[in-house]
Amino acid sequence: MELTIDQVLQRGVAAHKEGKLQEAERFYRAILKSQPSHPDANHNLGILAISFNKADEALPLFKAALDANPYKEQFWLSYIDALMKKNQLQDAEVASRKALDLKQDFIKVSLYLSGILLKLGRLEEAEASLRQTISLKPDYAEAHSNLGITLQELGRLEEAEASLRQTISLKPDYAEAHNNLGNTLKELGRLEEAMSCYTKAIELNPHLSGSRRNLAQLLTSYASHKEISHPIVKVNQEIKKIYLNEKTSGIISDDKIIQIFSKSSNIIKRHDLKLGTNLTQVYRRNSIDLNCKRHKTIFNKFNIIPKFCFGCYKVQVEPRSILELIKLFVVFDQIKLVENNTRKCLIEIRPEISGFYKGLIYCSSLEEAYQIADHLEIVIKENIGLELNAAVKRGCSEYPISFPDYKVINKSGAQLMNYNEKWKLIEQDYDSTNPIKSNKIITPSLSGLNLHDVLIIQNWIDYAKGIGDPSVHLLNQNTLFSPTMYKIAKTRLNKFPWRDKTNLQPTQ
Repeated sequence: MELTIDQVLQRGVAAHKEGKLQEAERFYRAILKSQPSHPDANHNLGILAISFNKADEALPLFKAALDANPYKEQFWLSYIDALMKKNQLQDAEVASRKALDLKQDFIKVSLYLSGILLKLGRLEEAEASLRQTISLKPDYAEAHSNLGITLQELGRLEEAEASLRQTISLKPDYAEAHNNLGNTLKELGRLEEAMSCYTKAIELNPHLSGSRRNLAQLLTSYASHKEISHPIVKVNQEIKKIYLNEKTSGIISDDKIIQIFSKSSNIIKRHDLKLGTNLTQVYRRNSIDLNCKRHKTIFNKFNIIPKFCFGCYKVQVEPRSILELIKLFVVFDQIKLVENNTRKCLIEIRPEISGFYKGLIYCSSLEEAYQIADHLEIVIKENIGLELNAAVKRGCSEYPISFPDYKVINKSGAQLMNYNEKWKLIEQDYDSTNPIKSNKIITPSLSGLNLHDVLIIQNWIDYAKGIGDPSVHLLNQNTLFSPTMYKIAKTRLNKFPWRDKTNLQPTQ
């Protein structure tokens, strides 16, 4: 007996749910042969295309489903989600508004719209959209959660906390809300409470990688006075103890670095701590917010250099091997500076910027930068046993691409390039719609090696493999933790050839 269209659809859905995707696809396509505009067959075939990472194929299928039935919310959600996957945020916004014009109580579409506005940086509009959603459905936990995230981005941290606590009261097992509350409490400087939120989020959803990474990152600036049994905390404590016990004065040998890294890696393996990071920079921060995200956004959006950056200088060191980079990290961790200047060690991944390994110390004046550079060269010689040039540079490395004169430094007297006062209005307009988080509290980094550092160093080592640094093999990291970093490094070799390998022999 010949099956009806509904029966074919039911079999397709059953196969789909069982993971028999090719079988499901045959059923859906069979329907479309006789009924090309069938909404559910088009929609479900689009869902299959998304599962095969084919958003381009999914979009016309979702559109066909909507043309046949524009009053089914799930069709709009799938269509908008596919647009977002292709990063077509403006199109996704238009689609969301069109859906809500048809039916105001498409609650999930309304939530999507606020998320799109948040991604577009239109925070006030996102807030208004979320409050409208909540007015329609006061017990919508996800809307309260997104409102909390939006308020946090707006710098209204106390309001964000209240919104996220409301979320948790509505949905106590909402792991993401506990994680987001932890982020807000961290910015408020309430670090013990933040730690509790992260551990609760992990307890509710052990696979929520963001909470695990946030907890590891929190431990770079906070050590709880309570006994905490969470594996991430325990691993962090053991790594710090290893580093403390292995610390020596004077020259840092290759063997010492290899030993510390090996023991730290073994601790992570022993606890079976499956945790990684996509970060590439190890910081030692002070409590001053340089607000670099704001400055970079203004530069990228308007091609102007913010006024703040004309008074920002940095001391830059370029190690010649992965072992030298890790040694420089140790130097930066232990160095005593009058202002405890923020400093970082990193691998260079920006396509347009040359170099491979770098260490940077941020300074608030040219005079301070030269003083620190002189002191740093002495400390490097005493601890690494060789001379590495500590160069004084100005602001961010991207700026001279558009403004070559910016990088020219006059050690005494006026600089070749100064701030253009015409840019002041542009900055004021930007700040009027992008308020600075004035009540954000930055807690200085703790000294000593920690779990978060080791995870980033693992990325450094994969990068070192990619650029062909011969000293990397001494670190015995056989696993490739970050194929992405390895590929980035291989790509950089085409543009910035690696230096003569004869200069990269390990030093003792």
